[in-house]
Amino acid sequence: MVLFSPFTAIVGNKYSLKWVLVFGTLGYVPYCAALYCNSVYGTQWFMIFGAATCGFSASALWTAGGAIAVGYPEANRRGICGERWKNQCQTRTNDVKVAIWMSLNKIGRLIASSIQLGISVNQEDSNKAGAIDPQVYLVLIGLTCAGLPLSLLISPPEKVIRRDGTKPVFTSRQTTLKQGCRDFWAVCKTKHIYMLIPIFITAQWGQTYNGNYLAAYFSVRGRTLAGFVVTIVAIIVNLLMGFAMDSEFVRRSNRARYLWGIIATIYIISWIYQFINEVDFSKHEPELDFVDGGYGRGVGAYMVYRIAYEACGTWMYWILGTYDAEIDKLALTSALLRSGESFGSTMSYAVGSTSSASLMTNLIVAFVVWIAAVPTTTWSALQVKDVTRAWSEQTGSDSDRADGLTKDGGRIVVAPDSIQA
Repeated sequence: MVLFSPFTAIVGNKYSLKWVLVFGTLGYVPYCAALYCNSVYGTQWFMIFGAATCGFSASALWTAGGAIAVGYPEANRRGICGERWKNQCQTRTNDVKVAIWMSLNKIGRLIASSIQLGISVNQEDSNKAGAIDPQVYLVLIGLTCAGLPLSLLISPPEKVIRRDGTKPVFTSRQTTLKQGCRDFWAVCKTKHIYMLIPIFITAQWGQTYNGNYLAAYFSVRGRTLAGFVVTIVAIIVNLLMGFAMDSEFVRRSNRARYLWGIIATIYIISWIYQFINEVDFSKHEPELDFVDGGYGRGVGAYMVYRIAYEACGTWMYWILGTYDAEIDKLALTSALLRSGESFGSTMSYAVGSTSSASLMTNLIVAFVVWIAAVPTTTWSALQVKDVTRAWSEQTGSDSDRADGLTKDGGRIVVAPDSIQA
């Protein structure tokens, strides 16, 4: 995924993001089938094959999905522009659309966890540590099979016509694979983008520790209930982030800064909470079930972490959309984001799967790499500008640019602070 995500973005810009999205739905079915076969029959080779197909598909799905969610909506459907801005504000951010997209990808997890919870709640020995019921994987196979026909309903970017008659914006209508590689390298060299790479890498890092934490200290149904509740909370957090990023009372530059500050604060609280729990649980090694007294405390640490994690995921895609509006460029930046997340997941898994590394070691490493990302992420958050285009997207030829110029050299009008909080 680290290498394939940029490749899918380049291919998508050359041919069509729609077909990249379609390809992204294909690999999940073998992966879910492999999980079932491994659970029931102990098949190992199929797991390796399924993991490979899932990796290729996830690279394509998240890259194309991110670009489509951010780049397809027209200006007046990306958020709510307040009445007091209506004469000055000609563009709006892509926040609500990103939040909805991030929320929708939780539906499969919500269905699976609810089924697993229903199966395990009264099941014998489900209050002990163990594995997921194989029937859940059958449901996941059915859900992932629906991805292909649904993805075929998506219009390619060049054929999208918005309600206001405009089309998505491109930096260039024609490109080559070679030029796509150059464009991706140019994106990687853009300072406010490459300064976000550390948070791209560390955003997923803590997931390995939290997965091991749940497996080590919770029963099957304890983990299942935690997953079910956390998924609901994740959907709520994604939507709340969308509304917060769409606030008409705070200008865009301040939204980027304030929201990052809130996310960082919640992360710090979660790290402290998890350190306290880990010190205690490592001494007693409990198997917490939801009827046990310490269950709420144990799940609470995981809950706080996931609030920060989900908010950060939505914020990262949103901030990329504040720098660029061209859908082909958004595909490249989304690919970079996904590559960073995949690299972080790989490295964290390498640490987490090491037999000599304790859960406390995993937690310390996750905390340290996150702290290392804070300064550069803060700098990039400070680079978000309050800009609106003198030439709006109605022409389909110009877009937001961090340097204050359209590609044709026209000036971008900066919205005066007097009209924004």
